[in-house]
Amino acid sequence: MFRTKIILKSVSKLTNLGNLAIEVTFKSKSKRTRVYIPTKEKVISHHFLGSKISRSHPDYKAIWVRVEGIHAEVKQVLNDLEKEFGFCTAELFREKFFQQEEPKDEDLISYLNGFIELKRLTLKPKLVSKLEAIRNHLNDFLSGKKIYPIEFNQMFVNELSKFWRDEKGLQPNTIAKNFKFIRQFLNHLYHEEILTSSKYQRLQYPKEVETFAIVLTKEEVKCLINYQPETSSLERVKDLFLVLIFTGLRFSDAVRIAPSWVNRDFLMVNTQKTGERVSIPLHSHLNELLLKYEFDLKPLHISNQKFNDYVKVLCKNAGIKDKVEVVKYLKGTKVYETISKHRLISSHTGRRTFITNAILAGIPLSVIQKITGHRKLSTLQNYVKIVDDSKKNEFEKFSNYFSQ
Repeated sequence: MFRTKIILKSVSKLTNLGNLAIEVTFKSKSKRTRVYIPTKEKVISHHFLGSKISRSHPDYKAIWVRVEGIHAEVKQVLNDLEKEFGFCTAELFREKFFQQEEPKDEDLISYLNGFIELKRLTLKPKLVSKLEAIRNHLNDFLSGKKIYPIEFNQMFVNELSKFWRDEKGLQPNTIAKNFKFIRQFLNHLYHEEILTSSKYQRLQYPKEVETFAIVLTKEEVKCLINYQPETSSLERVKDLFLVLIFTGLRFSDAVRIAPSWVNRDFLMVNTQKTGERVSIPLHSHLNELLLKYEFDLKPLHISNQKFNDYVKVLCKNAGIKDKVEVVKYLKGTKVYETISKHRLISSHTGRRTFITNAILAGIPLSVIQKITGHRKLSTLQNYVKIVDDSKKNEFEKFSNYFSQ
């Protein structure tokens, strides 16, 4: 026994746009099975009422004719199967109906190219560049071989992970993030009914691992404040790095600081990454530094990559040379390595340093959250462990004092 009807599937919460499909329900004594046939037609949910398109839809007639045409084909196949076998099951229907369709010759890369062009309209250029980099890596991995969406399986995930690790030298967290982008792409194919199976959601993907977070101690920040760079370019890098340390801002926000952001004793910032509006007290260290540039840091703007290169040199010259033990992953194996701290310093170290030292200074997490713009307080909880480790190290100095 079977029943057919036209339904609206995968309605977007953002646009209320859904995909029209034919639902075929097969009912037996023990179970009920549904098969969905995509029509490639889309309508907004309020234009679909009672299994029909509303007459208020501007393209009502044209769309309905096309959908009813597919619906008629489905009914014809069902009736033919029932005449031939005396019954009709979901398996018989799938085999008969879908073999009539012309096979799609678009491979995974072709669909990914289309997805990138679609996202170019809504995503930030940086994220589009990330998708393009993943696409280029996939081209290298496949070496001209075509793979289709339905062939995306656990073996493919494992081999691609190995390729990224061994051939491209990517770290585990980068690989995990790459697969997050790929899953967003596969979700798109699934919602568009290009990919008819959701088994890709149940595959085992590489997970992010905990990495060592580098922060500057109170003494190291003082060391940096007192250091006088030999060149004007390093002096600008020093000033920008101190702004990051004194504000907790991300690099992308710090280089945009302008006089219009100053409101009495606060720096009012609309953060670029999350859109959160934060207010940062203009304490004496920060105020003095910003006055030097008349509260306009745009002349200090350089690329994040160049800044990260220069800040390592700055910190080395300033005497920040302590050794730290870090965890690296070489071909999937965890390796501990001791290196100079300055080599691991980057623009984001400033934000981490602000948060860590603010906690050490006794500022409540809820207050820090309002300054940094973190949406979740739980994210800041991760810094408490760093603080605890710092306290432990400091107390060991106290213990050693009595041993001398």
